[in-house]
Amino acid sequence: MSQISTNPVQDRLWSKDFVLTLLVAHFIFTAFAGLFTIIPLYVVDRGGEIWHVGIVIGSMGVIGLSVRPFAGRWIESFGAKKVAVIGSAIFGIATLLHMLAFNFWLIIPARMLQGIGLALTPVATATIVANLAPVHRRGEAMSIIGNAIATASMYSPVVAYWLFSRFGFEAAFIYTGAAALIGTAIALRLSTFQPTAPSSSGPATKAPLISKRALFPTAVFLCYTVTTAPSSTFLPILVEERGLGNPGLYFGMMALVSIFFMAASGPTADRLGRAAVIIPGMVAVGLGMFMLTAATNQLMLLAAAFLTGGGFGLIQPGIQSLTVDRTPPRERGSAMATLQGAWDVGGFGGAFVFGPLAGVVGVAATFATAGVVALFGTAGFVVGIAKGSGSATQNETGVPTGSVD
Repeated sequence: MSQISTNPVQDRLWSKDFVLTLLVAHFIFTAFAGLFTIIPLYVVDRGGEIWHVGIVIGSMGVIGLSVRPFAGRWIESFGAKKVAVIGSAIFGIATLLHMLAFNFWLIIPARMLQGIGLALTPVATATIVANLAPVHRRGEAMSIIGNAIATASMYSPVVAYWLFSRFGFEAAFIYTGAAALIGTAIALRLSTFQPTAPSSSGPATKAPLISKRALFPTAVFLCYTVTTAPSSTFLPILVEERGLGNPGLYFGMMALVSIFFMAASGPTADRLGRAAVIIPGMVAVGLGMFMLTAATNQLMLLAAAFLTGGGFGLIQPGIQSLTVDRTPPRERGSAMATLQGAWDVGGFGGAFVFGPLAGVVGVAATFATAGVVALFGTAGFVVGIAKGSGSATQNETGVPTGSVD
């Protein structure tokens, strides 16, 4: 592990740009999370069937997977501020366009446009935070931005569902679209971060579209993001079928729990290593998926939310820190883009798989399948550590950037 700095300037984490970046991340996810409880019901309302929900949800990831690899290179070329502004603006406008859909097929273009925005802004905010954070406080910084996101997930699905139930779908889309555009306004206040300067140790090279150094943590994270596919696609439907109340309660409880776990997991990952939080987090998420499969009352629903929320709170700071640990500064934008591509493949791409699966074996079985994938990812991570895949690299200055254990 790297030595702890005693220089108060080098130790500084909180700054104007750090706070503004947290706010941008918060509002883009206020918009995104608010749609968790709305889109599945909107698809059905516009004439879609259960399996169509997976197609609509997954369409967002198709374009996201195509665009996200370029996000790191665009950050290097144009700066993180511009990427954050453009991404949040696109997401906000696309959210408002949902109101024009008079059948479920017309939701897909709006979702794909949203996918472009979501492929850009989170990569930009994560890159800014990674670059602002001192090396030995990297896990803490990732915890803080994770909590900014989790706070949005705690209340936004509940608020959006309440607005829908009282005033209709249009109110929910106006609320979520406005949140993203507030994020755009805040992003405009960020400093103009210049593209990363070329390393003095060698000739300038373009950042790779896909960071090879990030592939191991991305593969592990993919096994987590797969579990979000049935939750974002079918949870509102499962809750309504079983009479478990407002589906936003699950997402709210999950976010609330993740905030508490995330506050501790970042410093723990800095102190004890990344594996100390990633392994128990993956196991907890797997168990939470199995709990959802069996949930027949609201207590079981909230218990599942506790497990999945606690698991995410442990995983997110550890996996992001591990990714940054393994990559040099010039490659961080690409590394963050590669890692977050797991959301496109697992979260949105998984919806394509779980949609037809739900039509054959039922909605509940998709959660059990996701639980198996999470436990498989845990085993893969342990094997990777044993083989040395989880070890850290050195940055361009030759300073070790951390380790897994």
